[in-house]
Amino acid sequence: MIVVAAAFACKPDPYLGPLDSPVGNWEGVRGDYYFNGELVAELDSCVFDIISFYRQGYCCIGGMKGAFPFIYDNASGDLQIDSTLWSVKTLTGEEMVMEFVDRIYPPEPEAPETPSEPEEAEGGEDNDGEDGTETPEEPEIKPDANGIILPAEYKGFTIEADRNGYFYINASSKTVYCNFKGIKDAEGNLTIDFWYDRHTNYFVPIR
Repeated sequence: MIVVAAAFACKPDPYLGPLDSPVGNWEGVRGDYYFNGELVAELDSCVFDIISFYRQGYCCIGGMKGAFPFIYDNASGDLQIDSTLWSVKTLTGEEMVMEFVDRIYPPEPEAPETPSEPEEAEGGEDNDGEDGTETPEEPEIKPDANGIILPAEYKGFTIEADRNGYFYINASSKTVYCNFKGIKDAEGNLTIDFWYDRHTNYFVPIR
């Protein structure tokens, strides 16, 4: 009897069916990146190397300090992590697939009223017959903090930046925020591999 009991004391197999929550530890194994609806890259890594969800309603992300609140709706698959919105396409004991949807941006501040300038009095000096205006010098074009010179061109679109990040205007005149993948050489010069505005991330559970 003792031998039989020992034989059946093995650890049960993990549940591999549909899950009702992402709670657990996940490792990113693959990422698909899109720009304006076009697949531009397939990588054997994704934006989050490791992500852990806890029952208390927060998650930790590898390489990022602190804990971030999350809300998950099992019926729709909608997932909000801090100020980012995702759609969970697959959630089982074998795989989690998260598609980036959008970012929640703070509202634009109201522009302060600009006081009207007083009109110039007539009959002023004519600067010896000249109008006194000087031709403005062309501003020096410098790269931004990431080493990117803007505006930049990618797949027929012009990429610019505002306080929320990089963006372009699509064919429907909509502002689409985007990001880039690239590397810097020994001198700090940036080479951009591609730009992307959406990405799908594939995770496997860490056991």
